[in-house]
Amino acid sequence: MERRHTNAYINALEARVASLEKQLAQRNGDPGTPDSTKGSSNCDHEEVAFVSSTQASQPDPNSTTSEEDMDDLANALGCFTLGEIGELRYFGASSNFSIIHNHAIKVPSSIQARNRGIEAANNMPDFITPSDEMRDHLLEIFWRWQNSWQYIVPRELFVRDLYVEKNGRYCTPSLMAAILAMSSRYSPRLELRTDPDDANTAGEAFAAQAKTMLHYECEAPTTSTVQATALLGLYWATIDNEGLGFMYIGMATRMAMNLGLHCDCSPYASKGLVSDDDVEARNVTFWGVYVLDKYVDRRALACF
Repeated sequence: MERRHTNAYINALEARVASLEKQLAQRNGDPGTPDSTKGSSNCDHEEVAFVSSTQASQPDPNSTTSEEDMDDLANALGCFTLGEIGELRYFGASSNFSIIHNHAIKVPSSIQARNRGIEAANNMPDFITPSDEMRDHLLEIFWRWQNSWQYIVPRELFVRDLYVEKNGRYCTPSLMAAILAMSSRYSPRLELRTDPDDANTAGEAFAAQAKTMLHYECEAPTTSTVQATALLGLYWATIDNEGLGFMYIGMATRMAMNLGLHCDCSPYASKGLVSDDDVEARNVTFWGVYVLDKYVDRRALACF
């Protein structure tokens, strides 16, 4: 039986055709637009990367760039849309979905992916749950010695979610495991090592748990997935497994781009579609991963 395309896919194709017809009519000098373009909606330029509403509303008087040209630039860059559960998704110019403004697109559920990862980690034979005292000890180390100079995790949002809200939005099990794995490298406690005589095994159990959970979360990543992947890449690099570390940091960078963390989503916050906390978490994560990726690139080039 032939598989039928989804309505979202068909609507995206229709929007692409309408956009092309509009461009063709304008090129032919037709002041009107085809009927098929009525009702279609392109992305606003204020919702696209690096193009702010202030810049768009106050153009340079010496510039010949029209608002229509700005819209064409916006369409070339891509835009955000809202997924079926309210998550921000980014579609580039090569995707027809970038044309449909705020259309509900069926995307994999990040909650289901996270739950599958947690279940898989819990079934690991060496799964460990740290005590509250051990967790807080490692978190204090992380804030003081790691996140203070490689700023990837917004501390206030993470701590508030961990101790107050407890909704798993900014403090997820995979991110916690990655943080504990990295922090264990700074701690002298022997119980954090799988081999008490080998300091290089500190945090190994936490890293294995984070790796298992991220295997599933990568199917539907979130901002915390990007943070956890980057930190796990740092962990691998600290135990002389730089190849694996580079790979994980590269994965974090590409997930960040896939989520549109490089784009300015503040217009969505002003409309109440996303919270200011989400905007901050996205900004902190992107720039943290960006700096880390550049650092890794320089080290990789130094090897040649």
